[in-house]
Parts: sequence; C-alpha cells; structure tokens
Amino acid sequence: MKRLIIGIVVIGLILVVIWFLPSKLAINEMKYDGAPLNIAVIGDVPDVNNEKVHFESLLLEKLSEDTSSISKNFDAIMITPKVFEAASNDKFAEIYKGLETPIIFFNSNKRHFPFVNEGLTFETAHFDSLDNGSHTTIYLNDINADKDETWYFYLDDKNKLDILYTDIFNKIEEL
Repeated sequence: MKRLIIGIVVIGLILVVIWFLPSKLAINEMKYDGAPLNIAVIGDVPDVNNEKVHFESLLLEKLSEDTSSISKNFDAIMITPKVFEAASNDKFAEIYKGLETPIIFFNSNKRHFPFVNEGLTFETAHFDSLDNGSHTTIYLNDINADKDETWYFYLDDKNKLDILYTDIFNKIEEL
C-alpha cells in the first residue's frame, strides 16, 4: 500500500512538471534571429533567453541623468508594471519625449498615455478609450518631425508570450 501511494505521488509530480514545463520552455526558446539587441529594463527583467537579446537593469532615476548615453548604449528601454506608477510621474514625461530610443511599456493596458502626458499617472488614468486591448506598446518620439509614433502588440493567449517577445524585438530591430 505504501509503495502504491509513493508511486501515485511520483506520477503526480511528473505530470505537474510536464504540465508547466512547456510554457516555461516556450519563453526560454524565444525565436529571434535579428540583429543583436541591448535593452535597458526598468522594473522586472524578463525571463527570456536568446543569445541575440541582452537585458540590462536600469534604475528609473538614471533616465533623467544621461539620456544621450542611454540612447547610444541601448536599442530600447523596457518599462514593466512594477514601476508603472513611479514611471508615470510628470518629471519623466519630457524625458520620454526627448529620448531617441524606443520605449516599451510592457503589459500596460493604458498604453503610453499616462507616461507621456503630464497631469496623469498610471493610477489616475481611467479612460475607457485607453484600453484598446493591447498588451504592450512601443513609443518613439521623433523630435525632428515633431510627432510621436506608437505600435501596439496583442496577447490573446498567455502561452504565446514567446511570439509577443519575438514581435516586439523584430519591431525594435526595424526601428
């Protein structure tokens, strides 16, 4: 009887590992074959492994110190939900608009609006029109043309996160 219970527990554990392992591997096996990318991350660094994509953690305050160095050293800046409220502080709005580097607002259902518009914070921005169903927004301001551009990325299935990352990195390479 004891062997039977141990056997059932072992089989149960194996099934649990088999159930969760593919989704973890899907992110780790993210397919991106473009040019190497160096991405600064403000917030939580993504659990994505690809030899062509390098993530470097960056403090939010560093943005206001040396924007030209950031634009030279990074292909993009990714801001994650952990710091959305702080990142939507008015003092950063002009910085985002002045960067020559695309900014990825990862998993922001309010797109880029609370970050680049003074008087709004991530918490206070409650407009139904902000939520267009997108998961992530890339924002890039063209200072010379005096216009900004945005690209929206959608995630219908959480198991397809690797495809979302691939699409984002391909767009960053294109820019």
